[in-house]
Amino acid sequence: MMDDSEFNQDGRVLIEFAGEKFTDAGYYVGVKAQPLFESTGNVALDDAYFEFGKQDSWAVRAGRYEAYDMFPVGLDVFLEYSGDTSNELYSDGSAYIYQMKEARGRGADGQIMYYQSFGNLYVELGTMLGDRSGLFSDDGMLGQKTYHGESIVSTKDSFLVRPVVAYNMGDFTVAASMETNLVNDTAVTSSGVDVGDRTGYGLTGNWATGDISVNANFAYMDAVDETNMSVGLNALYKNFGLGYIYGMNEYENKEIKGWADGDVNVSTYYASYEFTNVLAVQDFSVLLGAYYSSVDNKLDNPGSAMFEEHDDYGARIRLFYEF
Repeated sequence: MMDDSEFNQDGRVLIEFAGEKFTDAGYYVGVKAQPLFESTGNVALDDAYFEFGKQDSWAVRAGRYEAYDMFPVGLDVFLEYSGDTSNELYSDGSAYIYQMKEARGRGADGQIMYYQSFGNLYVELGTMLGDRSGLFSDDGMLGQKTYHGESIVSTKDSFLVRPVVAYNMGDFTVAASMETNLVNDTAVTSSGVDVGDRTGYGLTGNWATGDISVNANFAYMDAVDETNMSVGLNALYKNFGLGYIYGMNEYENKEIKGWADGDVNVSTYYASYEFTNVLAVQDFSVLLGAYYSSVDNKLDNPGSAMFEEHDDYGARIRLFYEF
């Protein structure tokens, strides 16, 4: 068995530039930009958007940002999954921990969103426009994107929509959402199968009172020759966080023949703790985090050895200062 252990140190500095201008009638325009300076020497970008609307009512946002979080994981100092699994990048031959993030945002292409509050009711309609072939990772050998063993040979721009409805009832908040691609043939394999035809659904609930906050999440993706379902439960008490995520993947051979057939499931546990105001310095925190993830391979065909992953675990110390 190959030793995949890794020791690493990295970090980043985020600087936020933000501004808003209001009228006497309550309308406003606003901008935000968050450049990231990474310890690797790279410069990246978190949010960068322009928005306008009416205060405490409606708004339209365009640019780069993240929409409503439909799968909050709580205090996640260190959270990864066995093998090459991900929550927003599809890797052929690995389980997919779907978390309603494919149309959430911070992509390289365009985003436009409308959102509005009606008292305790919140509604949001997010869209993503452009090339979304980046959802599918390269095969790692020839640098070609694949899906169920077939090369993706043709792509075109997608139009993803992601409506969200959330309602607050005192200590409880519930939200429901879906995300889907409205354009056909945005990612086509060598046998002519449109694997860009993907629709996801999500439901999340939060209960928060005093020092306690609990999240319960559900997400389901209906894709070509597979379904991905994830459930999660996490809790935060004062500075201590604990969570569990279970991903269920079902594969079949209807559109694309000769690929995996059966189930691959992933269980992940994680925990975190935050020490605040370290050295009596306000807003300086030291966070500890660890996770453990395992794969249960129940595929019927023995030829799918690429799904055979070992248990994965890790620990992290994070230094955080906000000024």
